[in-house]
Amino acid sequence: MKKCIWCGVLLISMQRLDAQHFYGIRGSSYGGSLNMLHNPAAIVNTPFPWDITLLGYQQLQSTNAVYLLNGSLLGWPDTLHYRYADGHFKRYALVQGDLDLLQVRMALDRKRVIGFGVSAHAYGWAYTSPVTVEDTVNSLRSFLNIQQERDFNGRLTSSGWIDIHATYAQTWIDNPVMRLNGGLTLKIMRGISGAFARIDELQVRQRTLSQGNVYQFPLFSAKYGYSSNYDQQVASNTYDFLNHSQGSIAADLGVEYLIKKQEPVNYYAPDSYYDYWWKIGISLLDIGHNRFRYGQQSRELYQVQNNVTDATVEQKLTGIRSLQQFNDSVQRLVVQMNSLNGMFSISNPTRLVIDVDHPMQGQFSFNASVTVPIAVFTHGATGMLKSNEWLMFTPRWEKKRLGIYLPLQYTVEQRFWIGLALRAGPLLAGIHHLPGLFSSRQVTQSGGYIAITIRPDRLTPAHRDKRLNCPGF
Repeated sequence: MKKCIWCGVLLISMQRLDAQHFYGIRGSSYGGSLNMLHNPAAIVNTPFPWDITLLGYQQLQSTNAVYLLNGSLLGWPDTLHYRYADGHFKRYALVQGDLDLLQVRMALDRKRVIGFGVSAHAYGWAYTSPVTVEDTVNSLRSFLNIQQERDFNGRLTSSGWIDIHATYAQTWIDNPVMRLNGGLTLKIMRGISGAFARIDELQVRQRTLSQGNVYQFPLFSAKYGYSSNYDQQVASNTYDFLNHSQGSIAADLGVEYLIKKQEPVNYYAPDSYYDYWWKIGISLLDIGHNRFRYGQQSRELYQVQNNVTDATVEQKLTGIRSLQQFNDSVQRLVVQMNSLNGMFSISNPTRLVIDVDHPMQGQFSFNASVTVPIAVFTHGATGMLKSNEWLMFTPRWEKKRLGIYLPLQYTVEQRFWIGLALRAGPLLAGIHHLPGLFSSRQVTQSGGYIAITIRPDRLTPAHRDKRLNCPGF
C-alpha cells in the first residue's frame, strides 16, 4: 500500500511541458530551420539559401517531488537511488521530449522562404495542491496523519503525437529604415497517446466511530481517461495502435520587425542585407488540440460511500495490478461511477512569445524573451498542456560556422536555470541547466538538446543594382 500511496503522489506530480527547446539559438540569424517552430517568420532573415536539419532531439525534465541520490547527465549508474522531497508544499513535475526527423528550409529569394518537416513529441504535466511528505509514511493513515490540510486536488495530462508541418514566410514591408517579415506554419497532427487524470475535489475529515478514530471522505469527485489505442486488443498490434489514433490540425503565427542599421549600403557585401540594429519577434505558437477516443476503462467518480474509511480504502486498493482491477475495487467505494465514451481532446501549450534581439560589439549579441500562456484557445479541452517558460536572457558570440550561447532562464516554477550551448559546423549541442551535468540532485532540473544541420557555403544571392556596372565600350 505504501507503494500505491507514493505512486499516486508521484503520478499526480509528474509532468509539464512546452515546445521546441533549442534555447541557445533563439534570435540567431544562423538558426535557420531550427527556429521554424519558434517563430515562423524567423526563417526569412537567414543568410543561407537553404539548410536541412537531418536530426534534432531535445529532452527536458523538472520536478520538486523527487531527487536523485546518485548519477548525473555525465554518467548513469546501474541502479538509481532516489528520495521523495520532504515537506509541505505544492508538488509539480514535467517531462518532455521532441524528435525532429527532418526540417528543411529553402529560400525562394531573399524575401520569400518555405519550410517543412516531420516531428514527434511526447509531453506531460501535473501538479497537486499542498501535500506533506515524510519518509516515515508506511500506510494511508500515517500519510493522512501528517497532512496540514484536509482538502486536496491535482491534475495530470500527457500527450504524444507526430506532425507534418509546412511553413511559408515572406517580407511584407521593406524600406531603408525597417523590414517586416511574417510567417505561418500549418501542422497536420496524429495523436498517438493521450491520458489525463484529475481530482477536482477530495475532502478528508477525521471522525470518531465505534472502532476509534478514522478518516472519511465527505466530498470527492475525480475523472480519468486514456486513448483507446492502449486497450489490450489494439495495443498488441502496432498497425492497429496507429490506425486507432486520431488526426487534427494546429498552427503557428509569427512576425519579425527589424530596425536596420543606419549605415551606408555596401552593395558588394552580401551579409549586410541581413544586418539589423534591433529585431523584435512576436509569435503565437501551438494553436490547436490533439483528439483521442476514450479507452474502455476511462471513468468519472462521484462521492465516497458513507461507511468507507481510510482502512477500507487501503484494503480495497492493495494488490492492484491493472486499471481494470482498480476500477472494480473503486466501484465498491464510491456512490457513482460512470464510463467515459466518445472523444476527448488535449490542448497544445498555446502561448505568446515576444523576443527582442540586439547585436553588440564585435560578434556578440543578446536575446531577451518573455512567454505568456494563452488560455482562450484551450476552451473545451479535457486536458491542457502548459509551458514552463517565462523569462529568458541569452547572450551569444557567433560566426557563420561557430557559436557559443549562454541561455539564462527564470521559469514559471521560480527556478533559475543556467544553460550552455555550442554550435560548431553542422552540430548544435546544449544543456538546459549546467548543474545537471555534475550534480545528482540537479538532474531532475535539467535536460539537453542536439541537432545536426547542414548548410551550403554560399549565401543567398541578391540581385545586384545594375547601375553599379561599368559602362560598355
